[in-house]
Amino acid sequence: MALLCLGRSIKIDFASWLQESGRDLYLITSNVMPHQDRYRLVRSIDDMDAHGLAELAAVEIGRSVTLQAVIPHSEYDLIRAARIRRHLGIPGQSVESAIAYRDKVTMKEYLRRAGLRVANFARLTSPLDAIHFVEQHGFPVVIKPVDACGSKNVCLIEDHAALAEFLRTSTGRDCMIESFVDGRMYHVNGVLKEDGSVFFVPCAYITTCLDFQSGGIFGDRAIDPRTPFSKRLIECTKKAIAALPPAFPLAFHAEIFHTKDDELVLCEIAARTPGSITGELIGYSYDIDIHRLWIRSLAGLDDDFSEIRTPHRYLASVRIPVREGRLKKLPTMIPFPWVSTYCLTGVVGKEYRRATSYTDDVLSGLLVGSSEEQLKYRIDEFGAWVHDAIRWEAA
Repeated sequence: MALLCLGRSIKIDFASWLQESGRDLYLITSNVMPHQDRYRLVRSIDDMDAHGLAELAAVEIGRSVTLQAVIPHSEYDLIRAARIRRHLGIPGQSVESAIAYRDKVTMKEYLRRAGLRVANFARLTSPLDAIHFVEQHGFPVVIKPVDACGSKNVCLIEDHAALAEFLRTSTGRDCMIESFVDGRMYHVNGVLKEDGSVFFVPCAYITTCLDFQSGGIFGDRAIDPRTPFSKRLIECTKKAIAALPPAFPLAFHAEIFHTKDDELVLCEIAARTPGSITGELIGYSYDIDIHRLWIRSLAGLDDDFSEIRTPHRYLASVRIPVREGRLKKLPTMIPFPWVSTYCLTGVVGKEYRRATSYTDDVLSGLLVGSSEEQLKYRIDEFGAWVHDAIRWEAA
């Protein structure tokens, strides 16, 4: 028996995490992954998304060895992994389930049928679909790819002029349109195993999930899972998971709006662990690597997380998005001992364009607090400091 891993991110150490399984490891990747010498075979693919070589390699491996599991990590490989499983007769998340979690329109159709509150939405097949939706539901609306992640290429359309600008460069094909929800955004992450054991981590976005587009500070923070509001978020996530085709084990990342009239509106839910540096936020807060937990669960390794209930400390992830212009000044030192991680990705003197995803940043970090209140105060203090410490000029 062997395990087939689909790798992209160097943060995902399949080789170390799965060594305990005693299985031969096979890897298909477009990157140089950690400990590649520990794999029985590594098939390097120049681009996992441009062609079908990954599928061809998987089938060739599956014909030469008996595969126990196909283990992806990236959201972009979930449907691919499900199709490989179906072709080779390997247990795991089905194609139906993977599509339901990946295609945002299909997902919301399931959720609406189950009685969960979601925004008005429609799939776009032509510009007329967008025009018709606006005529029915009005502005503002959000248009986004049906299968994107990381808020990539998400457009907030507030009036006819903005709609005309969007349609000037796009037909909207492979996109969805939905009514804008005015509310604060939260997200709930975790891992669900077939025996019903589950690990929930509720978090709050520091600002709105589209603030990176205007160059403001962006990020999220851990919140106490024991509060009545956190329990409502968790219950909403449970209902979303129950509404979609089952998958065990399941990693999940649910985004939920809290409106001004105290309603919860489900934005979307993905069958993966959180992206960006939220995994590190959870790791430091709860002393557990959520990526490792999911990957090991997919391989049948049983980690006990029944005692994990509350964070040991409270962390926030913060990012300073790129702006339109030239980066003139970027601080290399920070005056705060409670910033545990500080990562500079910006290049002074470089000319940037507007961010298209929340991962388009010049600076990121993890802030630590002993309580939610202290953490919120430190987020404000860090935001004020970094606003003065970074300088941009028109290109």
